[in-house]
This record gives sequence, C-alpha cells and structure tokens, in this order.
Amino acid sequence: MYELLKSHFVGTHELRKNLAKILADLRKEGREVIITQQGKPAAVIIDVEKYVEVQQALQEFSDPEYLADLLEARKEIREGKGVPAEDVFRQKGL
Repeated sequence: MYELLKSHFVGTHELRKNLAKILADLRKEGREVIITQQGKPAAVIIDVEKYVEVQQALQEFSDPEYLADLLEARKEIREGKGVPAEDVFRQKGL
C-alpha cells in the first residue's frame, strides 16, 4: 500500500488535458499513473512492458507446482539453506 502512495496521481480532468505528456512521462519514467475521479483512485495506467511482466507473473503464480516450489525456496532461504547469488553467478559463468 505504501508503494501506491509514492505513485503519480492524476485527475480525470488533467488526464484529458495532458494525455500525450502523461503517456510520454510514463514511458520515460516507467512508473505507473493512478487516475483519480473526484479525488478517489479509479484506475491505473502502466507501461505496456510492465503490463506484460505482470501478466506473465500472474500466469506463473497460477501454476500450483511453480508456487509450491517458490514458497519452498523462500523457506530454505529464510532458514539459511539458500545458495549465495555470487555462487550461482559463478556456476553460470556470469
């Protein structure tokens, strides 16, 4: 929720008036724009690349096997059983 408060908020009047600039800023900055209607959040505009990433993540998270593996990996990391990133990068030649 806190991240939402750091977003750029734009009213519908400003959106209609400055749509081209708002879209250009959105592409340049890569952050979402919260559209408000009568002072209340009503919609979100995000960059197409970010939208595709979100859709892919939702698809991955809807796979019960993937989600179980992810949760198990998080548990292992919290228990100190994870592999340091440097070791993984070294193994992959990065």
